Amino acid sequence: MVMTLRRLSLLASVLGCVIILTIGVHKSQHGTNITEKMMSLSAMLKKEKKGNVLAFDGIENCEWCKASEYPPLPYDKCKHKDFLFRFGVYGGLTNALHFLLKGAVWAFEEDICFFVDERGPIQSRLAARDPPQENIDPFLERYFEPIGLPRNHKMVQKAFNQHLFAEPGYHQIQYHEYGKFSGGILPRNDPIRHKKRDIESLYSYGKDNIWTKKWMLRRLFRILPKMRDTACTRLKNHGLNEKYIAMSIRRGDKALEFELASSLQPYIDKAEIAIRTHFGGTPPKIFVASDDCSVMQEVRDLRPTWTFVGECDNASEDNGFVIAETKHWSVEQTDKHYEKFITEMIALASASYFIGISNTNVALFVYFMRHFDATDDTWIFVDGDKIPH
Repeated sequence: MVMTLRRLSLLASVLGCVIILTIGVHKSQHGTNITEKMMSLSAMLKKEKKGNVLAFDGIENCEWCKASEYPPLPYDKCKHKDFLFRFGVYGGLTNALHFLLKGAVWAFEEDICFFVDERGPIQSRLAARDPPQENIDPFLERYFEPIGLPRNHKMVQKAFNQHLFAEPGYHQIQYHEYGKFSGGILPRNDPIRHKKRDIESLYSYGKDNIWTKKWMLRRLFRILPKMRDTACTRLKNHGLNEKYIAMSIRRGDKALEFELASSLQPYIDKAEIAIRTHFGGTPPKIFVASDDCSVMQEVRDLRPTWTFVGECDNASEDNGFVIAETKHWSVEQTDKHYEKFITEMIALASASYFIGISNTNVALFVYFMRHFDATDDTWIFVDGDKIPH
């Protein structure tokens, strides 16, 4: 027994030396400090867990209501410095964030630094305002920690001065990520969803595609503490103390595109199935997130005995979100909308069961905000059985 313990101790020491040696070799090749690589290695080694419905100890104790356990991405530690990726901020908030997530994965796979430019090549519609309002610049950093290199970084300044940017557009990012133009959803059993990925610059090798995106998201998408505290206080006031269902109902500028956006019965039908399969037949609270607050009364009329809660009970958005209208918003209106929206994102990601629709970027981004151990049997779209990848 003593000999076995000695051998195990020796093996652990050898493995430790191998890790340190590997990091040292990588440092000599890429010029990256050991501390940064150890942080990346620590973040990578967080394991994916398995389970049916996650344990839940109140919304205030959920992952997104606490400081991140993951270090931010090392945006300035790239091997190739001859040029930078320059990513625009396209569409609505979750469309933009999902685009940046896919772009960041590409950048770190190639070991190239990147810069997020809200001013160009195309002005971000999130930030643009018509006179007399002034553009909100920066926009993303009003609510989140910086993503990518800052505008005043020497590498960014050099890239501007010497025209050293590569500027992948929306369709190029989609093609790189999916191999074709794709909405980012596949049948849940499609093996492509779980392809293996390597990100050598972050010491991530042979990791599952879904795991990789969840891991990268947590290092890129970091809600500012003040915004996080505001959102989570609001959610606590909804009494989300036990496991709950979340519904994401999108109308606004999507309502003309898809008939299901105006019908709420499919959401109720899916909720009834979830209650039977995951909640022992007892309806839990249901958090409703929507850009059209008229849905609250509609779902309550459909199931008067169920308990529906949501930010819409304290808001007045009743026409749906239309991005073309944001150019008229004041700073106060902008903050009010995104405080509600970020609160809803946290609620959707933290729910034990998600019901949504595939035509909204909210769902495509929130899928990767969910816990590593959230299983696909707790995620359903009302318009088909495909899910994000």
